Amino acid sequence: MRFLLFITHFLIYIPCIYFLPCYRLYRSSASHSLHNIQCGSLPLSFSKPVPVKLQSIISRYQVIITEIMADPSPPAGLPEYEYIELKNASSIPIDLKGYKLGDESSAASFNSSIVIQPDSFLICCSNTAAVQLKAFGPCIGLSNFPSLANESDIVQLISPENNIIHAIQYQAGWYRSNIKAEGGWSLEMINTSTPCAGGSNWAASISPNGGTPGRANSQLPGEADHHPPSLLHTYAVDNSKLVAVFDEPLDSNSSAQPNNYRLGNLKLTPASCRALPPSFNTVQLQFRQSMEANEVQLLTVQQVKDCAGNNIGTQNTAKAGIPAAAFPGDIIINEILFDPPPEGADYVELFNRSNKIIDLQNLYCSNRNDAGRLVNTKRISFTPFLLFPNEYILFTENPGWVQKQYRVLDPGVIRTTALPSLPNEKGSFVLSDISGVVLDELGYSADWHFPLLSSPESVSLERIDPLQATQDKQNWLSASGTAGGGTPGYLNSQFKAALQGNANFQLSASIFSPGRDDLLLIRYQNTVPGTAGTVRIFDLDGKPVRQLTANALMGASGHWAWDGLSETKQLLPSGIYIIQVQWFNQQGGSGRWKKAVAMVRR
Repeated sequence: MRFLLFITHFLIYIPCIYFLPCYRLYRSSASHSLHNIQCGSLPLSFSKPVPVKLQSIISRYQVIITEIMADPSPPAGLPEYEYIELKNASSIPIDLKGYKLGDESSAASFNSSIVIQPDSFLICCSNTAAVQLKAFGPCIGLSNFPSLANESDIVQLISPENNIIHAIQYQAGWYRSNIKAEGGWSLEMINTSTPCAGGSNWAASISPNGGTPGRANSQLPGEADHHPPSLLHTYAVDNSKLVAVFDEPLDSNSSAQPNNYRLGNLKLTPASCRALPPSFNTVQLQFRQSMEANEVQLLTVQQVKDCAGNNIGTQNTAKAGIPAAAFPGDIIINEILFDPPPEGADYVELFNRSNKIIDLQNLYCSNRNDAGRLVNTKRISFTPFLLFPNEYILFTENPGWVQKQYRVLDPGVIRTTALPSLPNEKGSFVLSDISGVVLDELGYSADWHFPLLSSPESVSLERIDPLQATQDKQNWLSASGTAGGGTPGYLNSQFKAALQGNANFQLSASIFSPGRDDLLLIRYQNTVPGTAGTVRIFDLDGKPVRQLTANALMGASGHWAWDGLSETKQLLPSGIYIIQVQWFNQQGGSGRWKKAVAMVRR
């Protein structure tokens, strides 16, 4: 009997001491992400459970920023709060305790353990916002959550070791939509497999709610990043240290090779170089030799790759040099648009007519009020940007609209900048340095436009002669119609011609065939500023068949085009036609020019 009792107790006791620890470990694993729990085999031995350690020390891009709600007002469908979405792009759980998330001015800390599982998201926001945003997915409210700027800001995730895990320097142009840039829509990363691709990999959310916090982005992933990095510009830290600015983050190894950089005709190689945080799209170059102020050099970059492995292409050179202080008259107001359409934006173009290299970071723009004081002062550039001799720079709050509206030869000369007020009827624009010294000033009026303009909307005022006085009304005129109403970032259409006098005209051909040659061009050049032209086409009987333009303001050079059609856009028969141009200018000059052309239809 005692033997049977012993056996019974043995059968009950042994499973208890064996399975109870397993059960406890199982419960523990549910809350602490343990796995590979093993229990020993009978009768008494079992192996100790092995916990999986959560990853806390991680490298760049293992956790990435995939969505940014910087301007939630007016809301499109989501709660009216800012947020930043993180994604675990690695294959292991990651604990963010000790990490910081912020912008340039402040950062919020993850003070307690918060684990992101592989391929999952975490919504980060303020404590107040978390109450409502937690309905959309895993969410954490952070004390001191940064206030994100609407136009541009840097968002960065920083490890406890103070390493940049991911940083995004977003801009309003990344929305690719003027309407969505006004608020209520998030910026989404398009392809999360290329987190370092920069602005080309971001766009406004297409979700009806305005964003997709806590889940996959609405923007469909595009192709992998195959675009090479481009060298945008340089600036100087001191007389032996330069910084090269690229359009996207770079590979840390190739960007740190001194032999990949050459400066000037002597092809100087830097003693050292390193990519700079947080965005890693800038490289600081330290040279052994010192450079002289206003000495323009050319920096050439080769074999530098972006973080996707693309080698730099043809856009691998940029001017470099040491800037000098600007004096009044060194940099001038050269073109101004103050009457854009409702969907457009004002712009101001500056021209460096000196032999100096000028750092725009030290310049400001303002209005002058009726009391003569400078008001509405704005800093032109919050980062160093060098303007070299005989170069143009254009400032506007909406570069995308300017590029769509006008012919832009070099988008790199257009900078996003908040401008002071530029009223449609009359106003002022004052350029000054950091000490308040006025470098140039323009008080404009709408009646400076060409009198025969049907509407001044979207037409800029251009300076005729950069060497003449800024405030001389006779030195300003509307941009020509043949130039599209503006010449942002390059030589003005009304630039004073080398030769003054009667307009010179010529045809692109004496015989043309619509459908083959397509267009006949009526070219002109060397006109007096303020010249207007009317172009009519007649048949051999003297009957008018087409009027191309009437009293159109002409620039220093340009052309009109005839497609061989009549006034009612009907096909005209083959034959001889007479091209006639009548012109006059504001100085009292006038004239008429005509030329025959043969149109042959085949």
